[in-house]
Amino acid sequence: MAEAPTLPRGSRGGRSEEGQILPEHVTQPLLALITQRSLDADYEHVAARRRDTGRSTTEHPVPRRTAGLVLLVFGLLVTVAAVQTSRNASESDASRDSLIDQVNLRREGLATLQRQLDQEQGRVLGLQSRLNDLSTQSKATEARLVRLQARTGFGAVRGPGIQVNLDSAPDSGDNQLVRDSDLTLLADALWAAGAEAISVNGQRLNVLGAFRNVGAQVLLNSQPINPPYQFDVVGNPDTLPANLLASPIGEKWYTLKDSLGFRFDVHDGGTMTLPAAGRQVLRWAAVASPTDQDTRKKMGDSAS
Repeated sequence: MAEAPTLPRGSRGGRSEEGQILPEHVTQPLLALITQRSLDADYEHVAARRRDTGRSTTEHPVPRRTAGLVLLVFGLLVTVAAVQTSRNASESDASRDSLIDQVNLRREGLATLQRQLDQEQGRVLGLQSRLNDLSTQSKATEARLVRLQARTGFGAVRGPGIQVNLDSAPDSGDNQLVRDSDLTLLADALWAAGAEAISVNGQRLNVLGAFRNVGAQVLLNSQPINPPYQFDVVGNPDTLPANLLASPIGEKWYTLKDSLGFRFDVHDGGTMTLPAAGRQVLRWAAVASPTDQDTRKKMGDSAS
């Protein structure tokens, strides 16, 4: 039996299944083969260049002077880096302290602003409370003004009331005609009975107006009015007629009316609207008598 051929010493080949000797590039792994051949080619290329230039393969590639210079430069770089690092650290610490100072200043400023805000909020609350008080006072004053305008005659009035008609007796002489004093007495009696507003023939009674005779003509607020005289009286229609009859000044009026024979009647007027009196200029005033003062005081108490 023939023996299988042996591979040369150092050979990296192998045998096939039939026992044949295989080349190295067939049996060696592909990656190892590529790496080995690449390195071998590089070594051969470098050796060829050295042979061409005549340099010894044992010659040191870098002189000692160059190596020392490299070390010196490296040491200098390390020193500069250390100094720069220390400087940067100092600057970083300074920046940190500056930031802390700024934060503290901002906090103090914020605290100051917060105190100012609290003070302003307190002022706003105080002003709001004051505004509410003034608003309440204003509403009360406006309501009182409306009542006074109605009482004084310079504000329009609408409400229930009575109508009073007055005229002279038929075929009455000059001394039996209704005069300004008679109309004044009836108006005072109606005020005392609880009237809130009065108009006569469309002319509103007011504190600056009065009845006045010019001959046989009667003027009210300097405007002529003619009989029959219609009094539109805003007030409680259930109590006004009884109060007119029961009051002392009402009794005085009824006595005058009966003695002169005036035609006089009172009836419910329903809901009425009395116009406001025109604006007038006060030209003269005098101190009222005690009787007039008592009457005005009652009227003022009713208005307020």
